[in-house]
Amino acid sequence: MKRYNDYFTLLFVTFLTLFSFFHMSTIVDVSHDVITIVFKNLLPSLLPFMILVSLCLNLGILDILAYFLQIPFYNLFSLTPMMSSLYFVSFFCGYPTNIKIIKEAYELHYIDLDELQHLLSIASFSSISFIFVSLNTPYSLLIFICHLLPSLILALFYHHPQKKLTFKQVRQTLKQPHLSFVKAFKKSVLSSVYAFLFILGYMLIFQFFVSFLQDVFPQFSFDYLKGILEFSSGSLKIIHQSKKMLPFVCFFLSFSGFSVMMQADNLLEAIPYSFKKYFLSRLYHGILSFILCLLFLQFGLI
Repeated sequence: MKRYNDYFTLLFVTFLTLFSFFHMSTIVDVSHDVITIVFKNLLPSLLPFMILVSLCLNLGILDILAYFLQIPFYNLFSLTPMMSSLYFVSFFCGYPTNIKIIKEAYELHYIDLDELQHLLSIASFSSISFIFVSLNTPYSLLIFICHLLPSLILALFYHHPQKKLTFKQVRQTLKQPHLSFVKAFKKSVLSSVYAFLFILGYMLIFQFFVSFLQDVFPQFSFDYLKGILEFSSGSLKIIHQSKKMLPFVCFFLSFSGFSVMMQADNLLEAIPYSFKKYFLSRLYHGILSFILCLLFLQFGLI
């Protein structure tokens, strides 16, 4: 996937360079809109979690959570202790923080490649703060439920031999963490800022592309395409139009968009994971979220 990602990036850069020569005002307007979304909605809802969760992982604090979650999460989802901890944290931290911490857990040898692949399938969520704050809708709880349930359903069908984490092991990790606090903090901040630059970059690329299509085909609306390419701006665009848009918002959030997938691929560039499996899990998640929300609407539950 990395090779195709590079080709895609090169083609897009070439296209955007040519496009920008003839649409300067459009480029400026789109850049302003994207940067506004990033700094108003994504930065406060993502960056703190990125830094804190990465710091907790490197200092061994997530081992404590893993110790307490290992029994209930193994009984429910057959997850190892650290998989349980990462899965639980992913409910709150959002894209692409979940990918980032899964990668870091793999690099620290907490999880193996198969476990990483499974976590990519189930531990991919939009942040709670984006759903409940940024979307600013009275239907946030419904969206969150429809967003969460498909992952829980998929997690139920996983089986992994049980691993046990003792409190002695946890205490040992806390006494001798992977990095000192200063080094862990530095690594967490730098890696989080690096990941955030990818978020901004890919958002700009895909929004430029949608703007190009709107200029060429002004008679069409590309709101749905915008959500498929980049979920946050697409969701914010349609969330307040009508209740009928809610299933599409659920799909955008759960599918995550090609922007997030490419961010994930960049973060995981040195890891031989299967992008195809990752993509299919995102598609499953998006479709089932859409169906669940549609059922809520059809039966008048909202």
